[in-house]
Amino acid sequence: MRFDIHLRESVRQRLSDLSSQMATWEEQAAPSQDLYAHLVQAIQPFSHTTQSGDLVVGGVDGSGEFPVVAYGDSFVYATVSAGTLYKADALHGLREVPSSVTSLVEFTWLTGAEQQRKAALLESFARLTGYSVEDVIGGSDYAELRGSGRLDLRVVRDDLIVPPAHDAGNVGLQLRTTAELAAALRLIDDAPTGAVVLTDGTMTLPFVQRSRQSLFFEHLRRFCCVRARERDVVFGALSKSHGMPSGIRLDDVAREKLGQRDPEHWYLRLPDRQLDGWSPVPADGPRVPPAGAVTYLLRLHRTTPIMRLDLDARYWDETTASRSNEQHLFQNLDYAGHDQRCFGYPYPIKAAHDRASLSQQERVTLRKQVVDAAVGAGLKRTLFRDAAQATGHA
Repeated sequence: MRFDIHLRESVRQRLSDLSSQMATWEEQAAPSQDLYAHLVQAIQPFSHTTQSGDLVVGGVDGSGEFPVVAYGDSFVYATVSAGTLYKADALHGLREVPSSVTSLVEFTWLTGAEQQRKAALLESFARLTGYSVEDVIGGSDYAELRGSGRLDLRVVRDDLIVPPAHDAGNVGLQLRTTAELAAALRLIDDAPTGAVVLTDGTMTLPFVQRSRQSLFFEHLRRFCCVRARERDVVFGALSKSHGMPSGIRLDDVAREKLGQRDPEHWYLRLPDRQLDGWSPVPADGPRVPPAGAVTYLLRLHRTTPIMRLDLDARYWDETTASRSNEQHLFQNLDYAGHDQRCFGYPYPIKAAHDRASLSQQERVTLRKQVVDAAVGAGLKRTLFRDAAQATGHA
């Protein structure tokens, strides 16, 4: 298709209509006076923090190539994740400390046969986590959040959702999320008491309200929460996008509360509509906080966006609910965001991201390694052709 769409009158008119709809929606999403007052009251400042004692912070991230090669009706997926651990140093800021957690690499071969596909995917989950699928399901508190009572591990295992082999989006999501949480689990088991372990994302449980089906990484996420409580480690999910309606101008709210031109160093615990009686999240919007979690919005520095932090609700009830403990937590996060390599964002997550990210050359090399190994085992090299490249679509 010729790229002349920007010249068409029909395209310009459609964009004009779309922009009007967006403006109308944003105006309707503006908070009422009562909601605005609630938000102003809820925002809390914390002090700029340049010293943090014995703080230890870990970060994890994951990536991969989904799929790395295709062979007939089967696909090979490559998944990578990394975990890093840093300690506060009075002279040098964050200093990396030795950890037994190394980068995780997993290859998963999926075919069109349902039985093979499920067995292969669950085997990859077990290799990544270091636990059997049944141990993760039985050791998590997912069933309590679902309200399903005592679990039949075999039934839950059989009901885990396994996408078709060619569904790269969903397969990739499950593998990458599982790999990230597997790295977090290993850090939780390795880090000292009182450490903070952060993943990039949220603690959302997509299928917790269903009676049967679930995703393995939902159980793994809650298993991480259980292990973190047992080891007295703070486990959180930090998202660079807060996801609030655009009409709610949080900067305006923070400016009024803090009296700063460019407000920073503040946090706001999002209320639960049923428990607290109000929420800035629309009643028909996403469930925030997620089941079993407490959600905060925060800004560490004026140059970085407002972020979202999810914490395990049970751990929060036991350790973080007091104002002084909240302050301590966000001061620690502020300190972790002072590294010049990633100012305003906890550097351990960025360090893990850099280690887990695959360059284009690394992706090409991975594909070559997989194909060469397969050919060495007797498969035909010609059947590994990339159809998109062969037909000029790549």
